[in-house]
Amino acid sequence: TTNTILIHTSLPIQYQMDGPVGPDLSHPDSLIRITSTVLKFRCPKITAKAKKIDFARSFRTVGTHPTTQSVLKTANSSRDYLYKSLNTGKKNVPHKTIAVAAEKYITPIHQLLIACRVQPESARLDERLIFEWSTGIEEKERSFKSEAIMYELVMTIATEAMAAAGTGTDECAAGEFKGACRNFKKAAGIFDYLAKTQLPQWLSKGGKIDDDALPAEAKIPVCEAMKVLMLGISQQMAVATVLMKEGTPNWSLLAKLSLGISEQFKEFVTIMRSKASSTKDRIDLEFFTLMTFQIEMQRSLSLYFHSRHYFEKELKYGLAIAMLHKAVSMTKTRETPTGRGLPEIRSKSPLKSLEKDLNDVKKHMNTLLASWEKDNSGVYFEKVPLKLPAEMTLSEGTQMMKPEPYELKVVDPVALILPDAGSGGEPIDMVDSDAELARQLQEQLNAED
Repeated sequence: TTNTILIHTSLPIQYQMDGPVGPDLSHPDSLIRITSTVLKFRCPKITAKAKKIDFARSFRTVGTHPTTQSVLKTANSSRDYLYKSLNTGKKNVPHKTIAVAAEKYITPIHQLLIACRVQPESARLDERLIFEWSTGIEEKERSFKSEAIMYELVMTIATEAMAAAGTGTDECAAGEFKGACRNFKKAAGIFDYLAKTQLPQWLSKGGKIDDDALPAEAKIPVCEAMKVLMLGISQQMAVATVLMKEGTPNWSLLAKLSLGISEQFKEFVTIMRSKASSTKDRIDLEFFTLMTFQIEMQRSLSLYFHSRHYFEKELKYGLAIAMLHKAVSMTKTRETPTGRGLPEIRSKSPLKSLEKDLNDVKKHMNTLLASWEKDNSGVYFEKVPLKLPAEMTLSEGTQMMKPEPYELKVVDPVALILPDAGSGGEPIDMVDSDAELARQLQEQLNAED
């Protein structure tokens, strides 16, 4: 079994031609579905064990100021809303609901973190806060605990990122590629913020933390890789948007964009393999089979688009035929796991859902190739090069998508008022600086139950 779920649009796109003669050589719907196929990740979840956290009870002694009490109440209610959004038990929870819930919870938890940071002498708890989350990126839902408020904030931000990506997959499935593109760029921006700002700022103050003591979403290399992946997927949506428009697409642009997608997916795999190998080993293997499929398929599509540019715009018929030959050869199933071509589609593989579309794309490429060869042998008589000239091929793709900038909202710390000696109960725990929070994380996170 596998938890890898592939999402591609089921929206049929109709193209009309006035009195077509011969085979239809326009790009088929199947090509749009193939190029826009994405993976649906799970969101991280607050575990049932951590459901009953009560900030008002934990900060009872020092949280007497009216504003503080209001923030504590908001933290409780927004956390409960997020928990319910993540644990409804329904298969099709709207990702927009989860994104909104995470965003609402981030503000009060951030306020409490800032308050503890600027008032360490008053940051005392009447009841321990034990946060527990399960990872959504790994194949199995392992849970991790911490008493660090920063850990709760990081995982909530990561949840917003995954929910934004989930919203993108929902929109992709509906054929709403522009909206999907925006949401994947938003997810990329959040992961970029985690990788470059939030996590380094936190972890640098707590010393070395065991890599296995953190959920995948709280690891810098994983967030770095996820940013690259989300940008690649957003570019998939841009290609699909161009292919959906009426008229002849800009084949040259599509060739550059598709090669750029392949390069970004390859970069994602490289980062995971070199910087986050332990996490990579826990991700569903079928996901990396999809990555291999997309890396090779996007390169093939790049050559396909480029060949159409040369045939229809540059009128270099022999070169176009040679280039399309290469594109077709790259869609063949590889003979060995490391050989050239596409990975084998096994009977139980999630890629099975793409097989019909893939065969249709292959048929279309071969029909187009046969038509070009017929025209060349009867009209143009151009020599078809045995090897593609390096100067006529793309040396690198175009990566035009940028992460949508993300920042935490500026918040004011709430007042933590330590009562006079003897007037309050004994504090159970201290919530100290970032360094102390990181130390607590190192000591108390559990790799798995």
